[in-house]
This record gives sequence, structure tokens and C-alpha cells, in this order.
Amino acid sequence: MNFSEIRKTWRSLTDGWFGNIVYILLGFAIAYSINIGLGFALGTQTPVVDVVSCSMFPVYDRGDMLLVAGDKTPQVGDVIVYDAPGYSYPIIHRVIKINDDGTYQTQGDNNNGQLPFEKSVRPSQIKGKALFRMPYLGWVKLVPMKFLGLTDQPLEFCK
Repeated sequence: MNFSEIRKTWRSLTDGWFGNIVYILLGFAIAYSINIGLGFALGTQTPVVDVVSCSMFPVYDRGDMLLVAGDKTPQVGDVIVYDAPGYSYPIIHRVIKINDDGTYQTQGDNNNGQLPFEKSVRPSQIKGKALFRMPYLGWVKLVPMKFLGLTDQPLEFCK
């Protein structure tokens, strides 16, 4: 099969409403592949996370997207991403203390105090350490999450 035949076949597959479906599925496949590749390269199953609350404002604003490296031994001052009981999304908070038993204490920069789950974060809960932020890119995920009822956070920037 030569290039012109391949191009003709591609155009026939991507024409009209069926073509829209093909492009949507292709977009999901590419995004999934990039996520898997980043996870492998960065050593974490959660290489990209969205900031859903204002707990880390002004360092991170709601709607920011963070790139995460799979570091399971953070130091005091590092911003980590971890799972917490009762939350359907990962928590993004700063390590404020390392306990004698090897667990971590965290707190959001914009929070007045600690929540109970922040006083003993086990290394097994940690997804990684925040590397850098990409402003506003998280809104692509936050808006559909809000309309599907998957988050109770408001759709507004932090103040």
C-alpha cells in the first residue's frame, strides 16, 4: 500500500460524524499513552495531578496541573501528592514534619491547621513529589468533574 492509498483510506475513515468519533478516540488513546509513558519515566502511577482546592494557594491555584515524580522519601518543605482516606482525589500538601515512626505530617500552605489524616501519612500513601506546575491546564478536567458531580469544590479561582 503506498502513501496516497493510505491517505485516501484515512480520509474516508475520518470524514463526517464517524470521523469525529475516530478523532475523539484517538485523542483519548494518545493522552492515555502519554500518561503511561510519563508514569514510567517519573516512577509513579500518578505523574499528572490537578489542584482541586485552595489549600496550597498562593503556591498552587485551583485548576493548576502538577507534574509529579515518584519520590517516596520527601523532606520537610517538599510538596507531596498522596492518597487520603475519604477523598476521591489525591491530596497535595507540604511536608511539615517527619514523625519518629517514619510517617509524615503535612499541611496545606493556605490552611490554618492540620486535618486528622495529615498527622500520619504513610510512605505507601505517597504518589510522589510535585516537580512543577502548569497553570490553568487542570481546568480541562475540573469542569467535567464538577458537572458529573465528582467534586464538591467550586469552579472559581482562589483568592
